[in-house]
Amino acid sequence: MVRRRRLTVTVLATLALLAGACGGGSDDGSGGGGTNEAACPVDALDDVTEPVEITVWHSMIALPARVLDSLVEEYNASQDKVVVRAENQGISPAELHRKVDQALPDRSLPAIVVPDDTKTRFIADSGLFVPASACFEADESSQEMLEDLLPIATASYTIDGELWPASFSTYTALVFYNRAHFEAAGLDPDAPPATITEMIELARRIKEAGVPGVERPIVMHTQPFLLEWWLSGVGQELVDEENGRSGRLATESRFDNEVTRSILTELQEAKAEGLIDVVPGTEGQADHLLAMAGQKSSMVMESSSATSTVAGVIEGTISAEDLSEELGVDIPAGLKLDLDIGAGPFPGVEAAGRGQVGGSVWYIADTVPDAEKAAAWDFLKFLNSPEAQVRWGTDGSVAPVLSSAKDDPELQEAWGASLGGRWAKIAYDVLAGIDTDFPGPVIGPYDEVRRAIQKCMDRVLLNDEPVGPAVEDADREITRALERYAADVGG
Repeated sequence: MVRRRRLTVTVLATLALLAGACGGGSDDGSGGGGTNEAACPVDALDDVTEPVEITVWHSMIALPARVLDSLVEEYNASQDKVVVRAENQGISPAELHRKVDQALPDRSLPAIVVPDDTKTRFIADSGLFVPASACFEADESSQEMLEDLLPIATASYTIDGELWPASFSTYTALVFYNRAHFEAAGLDPDAPPATITEMIELARRIKEAGVPGVERPIVMHTQPFLLEWWLSGVGQELVDEENGRSGRLATESRFDNEVTRSILTELQEAKAEGLIDVVPGTEGQADHLLAMAGQKSSMVMESSSATSTVAGVIEGTISAEDLSEELGVDIPAGLKLDLDIGAGPFPGVEAAGRGQVGGSVWYIADTVPDAEKAAAWDFLKFLNSPEAQVRWGTDGSVAPVLSSAKDDPELQEAWGASLGGRWAKIAYDVLAGIDTDFPGPVIGPYDEVRRAIQKCMDRVLLNDEPVGPAVEDADREITRALERYAADVGG
């Protein structure tokens, strides 16, 4: 029996699926709301007499989008019962989320949606999707695949004992740095910073060395996932109820804590020292990457989902014109990069590589006919196959989610043969090592929470306002959002 909270149409319409790039969460308790049987009709394709067409809504761009299109084409050619059509709904998760939000009230969802993973709690509460665990349970042939999934993936996206996404496009955060700048400052080009403090100290060394062209050695955008992951990396809860994992909906913020204040203070002081250039974390913002491209900065923290695209621009396999069109941002035409860029795990508070899994996750809608549900499941099993996972890992900036995939000879070769491959290997190792006992918070109104966190970061790091009041205000905003959501859901 699967426990599924059902949101009213009004709530579905108002809790817009906006923002967010990372995080997810699990919850082993029962929570509130009613219960109903969740079925996954995996055998519904057996009796079809003509191909079943299904649509996938996603927001992938650049190389990941090309890999997806290629995999769809391969899947469609491999069998004659299902035809998959992948439709891009925007260049950012937020655009896709708005499209999904518009489809919720009248249940006009496609068979598969691929939103940002912060929506897992909301997806589960909506009552409009089939938990993947129901499909794994109904399909005996998939048990080996389920057991092969990375532990952090299943831990992150299991709610009330049910795994919700049927497939995962996972990533983590990395630090990218200019190796030539490190060498010019007498630093080890093979030793990226492991902590925030170390990153700031390396920036200080670069500034003191007067490396030509460098204005501020670190460039960062005020994306809330950075702060969230720093908190997760030291086991600091963002919300109450054991970070939303107690079996009850979180209703109080834990954002105002010593770790949050310490991080923001350290970053603000580094900015005042001229070590950090801060840019807004708005949709389509690429100024932080352009600062690296122009060698005005030496270090940037960014999602590993950008690895193949960034590497492709550096190595000349992706033109600046194509990238500009796909991203929807103004990138200088004809830009050619002659850069020696290294990468390392996300610098943490205490150690590198600690944080959360992030990514886009693949959900099966419960609003489509059974044959389409079965078709969606069949396609997603294909995406979870070792062959497809190797393709994601070699060409698409997406870490494979099968533990066994790392030993594939093709993937091993790809990880050592190209710049993007080497970076992808770093990302995979980070993901495989994330603590499954603390994979991140479980939050229903994640969009509102992230808006509050970003507003706080903007006030402190863009506007140079005092840390204390900004954190306190964000803490109150998060609590109000949690309370409203809990009241609407009935948890």
